[in-house]
Amino acid sequence: MFELLQSGIDIFRSGGPVMYPLGMLSVVALAIILERLWVLRAQNYLEPGVVHVLSGLLGGRDYKAASDYCRRHPGPFTELVHTMVENRYAPYDELKEILGDTGRRQLLGLQRGLPALATIVGGAPLLGLLGTVLGMINIFKAVATGGSGINDTLATGISQALITTATGLIIAIPALFTHSFLEARAVAILADIEAQMMDYLHLVRRPDVVAGESEEA
Repeated sequence: MFELLQSGIDIFRSGGPVMYPLGMLSVVALAIILERLWVLRAQNYLEPGVVHVLSGLLGGRDYKAASDYCRRHPGPFTELVHTMVENRYAPYDELKEILGDTGRRQLLGLQRGLPALATIVGGAPLLGLLGTVLGMINIFKAVATGGSGINDTLATGISQALITTATGLIIAIPALFTHSFLEARAVAILADIEAQMMDYLHLVRRPDVVAGESEEA
């Protein structure tokens, strides 16, 4: 175990100064991925208990209780339900537009951290390329100056060039696929929420409810 750790440290040092920002990017990317994998789980947003309670409250036209319940259980789903309840008297098309705007804002919350991950996907290979260029510069310097230590300098430059390029790709490739998965996961969660919201919308906007509330108003 110690030998493996020492070997990793030696490789890191051989990559030169570019390895430090690459190391930071790898830590940030891993943190974002783990946090989003934990957060973007369906049960975090469409808990069966919450769906059942709100279905009962909305079906019973107890909108105040439904709104209070949503405030006590904040989240993308309950935020949409609260918006729907608060705007239930709006014309149908206008209400759908309001819910669409709210849904887009909630999607931004679901995608939190993914723009930074996308930046890492693009930036890590470029940093690796920078390390390659720096390594090649060292090689050209060694060839130009010659001297007894040319072989060591060449080996160092080639090592730096290869290690930084490989490190940049090692960071970017898994981050790219994971970013695509997380992006699709966020969109799928919102689609499930919106499907449930359409059921609620038809429940709240059914003709007998709208007519009865209009008369009471």
